[in-house]
Amino acid sequence: MYQTQNFSIIVAAGKGLRMGSKIKKQYLNLEGIPILARTIMAFDNCDQINEIVLVIPKIDHDYCKKHIIDPFDFVKKIYLVEGGNKRQDSVLNGLNCVHDIMSLNKEVKEVIALIHDGVRPFVNHNIIEDCIQNAIEYGACIPGVKITDTVKQLGCDLSIQKTINRQFLYAAQTPQTFKIELILRAFEHARKTGFSGTDDASLVEHLGDKVVIAKGSKLNIKITTKQDLVLGKFLLRTANEIS
Repeated sequence: MYQTQNFSIIVAAGKGLRMGSKIKKQYLNLEGIPILARTIMAFDNCDQINEIVLVIPKIDHDYCKKHIIDPFDFVKKIYLVEGGNKRQDSVLNGLNCVHDIMSLNKEVKEVIALIHDGVRPFVNHNIIEDCIQNAIEYGACIPGVKITDTVKQLGCDLSIQKTINRQFLYAAQTPQTFKIELILRAFEHARKTGFSGTDDASLVEHLGDKVVIAKGSKLNIKITTKQDLVLGKFLLRTANEIS
């Protein structure tokens, strides 16, 4: 296997309005540790990750350094990057940071960027490693879980129009993982065409390139509401039973 440099880009620049809390959701404690710190831990403890880029609002940089980074003695180098007005802007800022860092390193043959939600703290090493290996082989990979519920398509009046065949339906998760040249090209194409995607993979799809799915986990939840926070606490307390 040829040499790669693997960057985790953790995006936590949102306001977290759905949580209904005065504190942004990424900074809320989950069993005594901030959600964002737990997310960083998942990548800091993974041998295949080289460095971490943390994308947060500029106004939060001092807070994050004091309350999220310094207290936990993370091993890997963490770069703080200013978030943008929208998630797509924030991700691009993180990607540009990685590109600038690696432009000074001519020895690395391939750079892999893993774009991850800052409030998705339960990602495991198997998911991270599978996404990296698939991105090396195919260029783009995201984790996903097969949808097992029946899916209905509604009309404007909320009446059911049809039942969707769920055989090939998957719920997308993160880290969405790409060769850096491919994802930067996808972002540039999106800018030129005025395209706004619901996730990073949709930009690569819009470009016309293939994105493959790796096995995700139903435990890899995104904490956006109070109910998610309760579920997160349950997952931590029962980790040994459900792992």
